[in-house]
Amino acid sequence: MKKSAALLPLPMLDLRGKIILGIDPAIATIGYGAIRDETVLDYGVIVTPANSPTYKRLQQIHDDVRELCQMLKPDVVAMEMPFFARENTNAGKVLRALGVIELALAESGLEEPVFLHQSQVKSAVAKYGADKSEIQQAVMMIFNLSEIPKPDDAADGLAIAYAAQTGARANVR
Repeated sequence: MKKSAALLPLPMLDLRGKIILGIDPAIATIGYGAIRDETVLDYGVIVTPANSPTYKRLQQIHDDVRELCQMLKPDVVAMEMPFFARENTNAGKVLRALGVIELALAESGLEEPVFLHQSQVKSAVAKYGADKSEIQQAVMMIFNLSEIPKPDDAADGLAIAYAAQTGARANVR
Protein backbone atom coordinates (compact mmCIF):
# COMPACT_ATOMS: atom_id res chain seq x y z
CA MET A 1 0.00 0.00 0.00
CA LYS A 2 1.39 3.38 -1.04
CA LYS A 3 1.48 6.18 1.56
CA SER A 4 0.51 9.69 0.58
CA ALA A 5 3.30 12.26 0.98
CA ALA A 6 0.70 15.02 1.43
CA LEU A 7 -0.22 13.65 4.86
CA LEU A 8 3.29 13.71 6.30
CA PRO A 9 3.87 16.33 9.01
CA LEU A 10 5.79 19.44 8.05
CA PRO A 11 9.05 20.22 9.85
CA MET A 12 8.90 23.03 12.41
CA LEU A 13 10.70 26.25 11.56
CA ASP A 14 12.79 27.94 14.24
CA LEU A 15 11.79 31.59 13.88
CA ARG A 16 13.23 32.94 17.14
CA GLY A 17 14.95 36.24 16.46
CA LYS A 18 13.82 36.21 12.83
CA ILE A 19 11.96 39.03 11.11
CA ILE A 20 8.67 37.62 9.86
CA LEU A 21 6.64 39.54 7.29
CA GLY A 22 2.97 38.56 7.18
CA ILE A 23 1.04 39.40 4.01
CA ASP A 24 -2.70 39.20 3.38
CA PRO A 25 -2.84 39.09 -0.44
CA ALA A 26 -5.55 40.92 -2.35
CA ILE A 27 -5.90 43.20 -5.36
CA ALA A 28 -7.30 46.33 -3.70
CA THR A 29 -5.90 46.37 -0.15
CA ILE A 30 -2.95 44.18 0.81
CA GLY A 31 -2.36 44.03 4.55
CA TYR A 32 1.12 43.49 5.93
CA GLY A 33 2.77 43.25 9.32
CA ALA A 34 6.35 42.61 10.36
CA ILE A 35 7.41 41.19 13.72
CA ARG A 36 10.50 39.91 15.49
CA ASP A 37 9.65 37.76 18.50
CA GLU A 38 7.20 39.85 20.60
CA THR A 39 7.98 43.14 18.86
CA VAL A 40 5.96 44.75 16.07
CA LEU A 41 8.38 46.32 13.60
CA ASP A 42 5.85 47.73 11.13
CA TYR A 43 2.36 47.24 9.78
CA GLY A 44 0.11 48.84 7.20
CA VAL A 45 -1.53 48.36 3.85
CA ILE A 46 -0.76 48.64 0.18
CA VAL A 47 -3.79 50.18 -1.53
CA THR A 48 -4.26 50.13 -5.29
CA PRO A 49 -6.69 52.51 -7.00
CA ALA A 50 -9.92 50.76 -8.02
CA ASN A 51 -10.15 52.76 -11.24
CA SER A 52 -6.66 51.72 -12.46
CA PRO A 53 -6.23 48.94 -14.99
CA THR A 54 -5.36 45.59 -13.42
CA TYR A 55 -1.85 45.54 -14.90
CA LYS A 56 -1.05 48.88 -13.22
CA ARG A 57 -2.40 47.61 -9.90
CA LEU A 58 -0.25 44.49 -10.20
CA GLN A 59 2.81 46.62 -11.03
CA GLN A 60 2.19 48.75 -7.93
CA ILE A 61 1.81 45.66 -5.74
CA HIS A 62 5.06 44.27 -7.13
CA ASP A 63 6.96 47.51 -6.58
CA ASP A 64 5.54 48.11 -3.09
CA VAL A 65 6.31 44.54 -1.93
CA ARG A 66 9.88 44.91 -3.24
CA GLU A 67 10.19 48.19 -1.33
CA LEU A 68 8.82 46.56 1.85
CA CYS A 69 11.40 43.79 1.54
CA GLN A 70 14.23 46.29 1.07
CA MET A 71 13.06 48.32 4.06
CA LEU A 72 12.20 45.50 6.50
CA LYS A 73 14.68 42.83 5.36
CA PRO A 74 12.48 39.89 6.42
CA ASP A 75 13.99 36.48 7.02
CA VAL A 76 10.68 34.72 6.37
CA VAL A 77 7.41 35.69 4.71
CA ALA A 78 4.06 34.17 5.62
CA MET A 79 0.94 34.57 3.49
CA GLU A 80 -2.66 33.64 3.97
CA MET A 81 -4.06 31.52 1.18
CA PRO A 82 -7.00 33.30 -0.45
CA PHE A 83 -10.31 31.55 0.07
CA PHE A 84 -13.35 32.06 -2.14
CA ALA A 85 -16.51 30.56 -0.66
CA ARG A 86 -18.69 31.35 -3.64
CA GLU A 87 -18.43 32.81 -7.11
CA ASN A 88 -16.21 35.83 -6.78
CA THR A 89 -15.46 38.16 -9.67
CA ASN A 90 -12.23 39.28 -7.99
CA ALA A 91 -10.85 35.75 -7.54
CA GLY A 92 -8.77 35.85 -10.72
CA LYS A 93 -7.33 39.25 -9.86
CA VAL A 94 -6.49 38.19 -6.31
CA LEU A 95 -4.72 35.07 -7.54
CA ARG A 96 -2.76 37.16 -10.05
CA ALA A 97 -1.79 39.51 -7.19
CA LEU A 98 -0.63 36.48 -5.19
CA GLY A 99 1.67 35.49 -8.07
CA VAL A 100 3.05 39.03 -8.36
CA ILE A 101 3.73 39.10 -4.61
CA GLU A 102 5.58 35.77 -4.84
CA LEU A 103 7.62 37.10 -7.76
CA ALA A 104 8.58 40.24 -5.80
CA LEU A 105 9.61 38.08 -2.84
CA ALA A 106 11.78 35.86 -5.06
CA GLU A 107 13.39 38.92 -6.66
CA SER A 108 14.15 40.13 -3.12
CA GLY A 109 16.07 36.91 -2.42
CA LEU A 110 13.43 35.32 -0.20
CA GLU A 111 12.47 31.69 -0.26
CA GLU A 112 8.96 30.40 -0.86
CA PRO A 113 6.54 31.88 1.67
CA VAL A 114 4.97 29.94 4.50
CA PHE A 115 1.33 29.55 3.49
CA LEU A 116 -1.44 29.58 6.08
CA HIS A 117 -5.13 28.90 5.91
CA GLN A 118 -7.47 31.53 7.32
CA SER A 119 -8.56 29.11 10.05
CA GLN A 120 -4.94 28.66 11.18
CA VAL A 121 -4.44 32.41 11.45
CA LYS A 122 -7.67 32.97 13.38
CA SER A 123 -6.97 30.06 15.72
CA ALA A 124 -3.45 31.31 16.45
CA VAL A 125 -4.58 34.77 17.59
CA ALA A 126 -8.19 34.45 18.72
CA LYS A 127 -10.53 31.59 17.92
CA TYR A 128 -11.79 29.79 14.87
CA GLY A 129 -14.48 31.95 13.32
CA ALA A 130 -13.25 35.21 14.87
CA ASP A 131 -14.40 38.33 13.04
CA LYS A 132 -12.19 41.23 11.94
CA SER A 133 -12.68 43.26 15.13
CA GLU A 134 -11.81 40.24 17.30
CA ILE A 135 -8.61 39.74 15.31
CA GLN A 136 -7.72 43.42 15.76
CA GLN A 137 -8.33 43.22 19.52
CA ALA A 138 -6.33 40.00 19.86
CA VAL A 139 -3.37 41.38 17.91
CA MET A 140 -3.38 44.51 20.07
CA MET A 141 -3.25 42.36 23.22
CA ILE A 142 -0.66 39.86 21.92
CA PHE A 143 1.80 42.61 21.03
CA ASN A 144 0.84 44.96 23.88
CA LEU A 145 0.01 47.76 21.43
CA SER A 146 -1.42 51.03 22.75
CA GLU A 147 -4.14 51.04 20.09
CA ILE A 148 -5.94 48.68 17.74
CA PRO A 149 -3.99 48.21 14.50
CA LYS A 150 -5.93 49.77 11.65
CA PRO A 151 -7.13 49.14 9.09
CA ASP A 152 -8.21 45.56 9.72
CA ASP A 153 -6.12 44.34 6.77
CA ALA A 154 -2.98 45.53 8.60
CA ALA A 155 -4.05 43.63 11.72
CA ASP A 156 -4.48 40.57 9.48
CA GLY A 157 -0.87 40.97 8.32
CA LEU A 158 0.32 40.96 11.93
CA ALA A 159 -1.90 37.97 12.74
CA ILE A 160 -0.43 36.04 9.79
CA ALA A 161 3.13 36.78 10.93
CA TYR A 162 2.25 35.72 14.48
CA ALA A 163 0.58 32.51 13.31
CA ALA A 164 3.73 31.60 11.37
CA GLN A 165 5.87 32.41 14.40
CA THR A 166 3.82 30.10 16.60
CA GLY A 167 4.32 27.24 14.18
CA ALA A 168 1.16 27.22 12.08
CA ARG A 169 1.85 26.00 8.54
CA ALA A 170 -0.43 24.81 5.81
CA ASN A 171 0.58 21.77 3.82
CA VAL A 172 0.54 23.78 0.60
CA ARG A 173 3.25 23.84 -2.05
